[in-house]
Amino acid sequence: MKTTVSDATMYRPAPNAFPEKTIGRSRRASAFTLIELLVVIAIIAILASILFPVFAQAREKARGTSCLSNVRQIGMGIAQYVQDSDETFPMGYYFMNGGSKFVPWGDMIRPYTKSGDVYSNGQSTMRGGIFTCPSTPADFQDGNYGYNRDLMPQTDWTGKLDWDVVTLSDIPTPTDKIGFMDKGTSDGSQNAYYFVNEEWYWTDYIAYNAATGTGTRDGMSLALVNGDCDMKADPNKTPPSWGVMYGSCATLPRFRHTRTTNAIFLDGHAKAMTRGSIQWFKNIYLPVNQSKEWTRQGWYPY
Repeated sequence: MKTTVSDATMYRPAPNAFPEKTIGRSRRASAFTLIELLVVIAIIAILASILFPVFAQAREKARGTSCLSNVRQIGMGIAQYVQDSDETFPMGYYFMNGGSKFVPWGDMIRPYTKSGDVYSNGQSTMRGGIFTCPSTPADFQDGNYGYNRDLMPQTDWTGKLDWDVVTLSDIPTPTDKIGFMDKGTSDGSQNAYYFVNEEWYWTDYIAYNAATGTGTRDGMSLALVNGDCDMKADPNKTPPSWGVMYGSCATLPRFRHTRTTNAIFLDGHAKAMTRGSIQWFKNIYLPVNQSKEWTRQGWYPY
């Protein structure tokens, strides 16, 4: 006789097909213990402490590249101005109309750069575009980039010049001389348009023998002590403390881009300079105007 399997038997579940107790044990075995959770959190914290500074450095490196692009464009604007002006550098700033109109160097190269913010009268604010360093803590300040103080003359409010204009032929080695530089901030709403170039702000000793002409005039940089800083800027303080910032943060280089500052050399090229690499006699000293007079008197450079 042929044996058949009833429908009830065919569809009856096998023993332990849904073992509740087994499922419960499996779930309990896959859970994290408190110690395991703390270990995972500690590992994540360690990785974060390693990676966050790397990310911050990468971000600052990108800002430094953007800043270098700014100074390259400024350098190109200066070079074009010089070529169109019988190799004469522009003025740092001057006053017109009895002191009612102030014209900074950024205004003079604006036809070449066509960048930056302007006032309602069309004059450059020396802010925005290529005139603002992306890493500055005070983007409301002008003068993020300053010129070598001996390089470009300026006037008082009556229009009187403080010294002579400078031509490219006055510069012995323009490929070595820094004309413009990324600076620190002042404590107010404005900043200086120049960086100081006096020897005592850059060197604390020299090993130079004037009688034999041997040794070096560069020595150890003091700018790393007096400079490389930002004052706490107050947008409501006008003018800032000029006496405090002269020879300090606002008129010396700021190595904010992973220990580099961006500089424009007088042949027009731009370069990121590492902290401690700028030499006073080679890169900063210009034999013109104030420095020329002190050199003529025989006591400068030391």
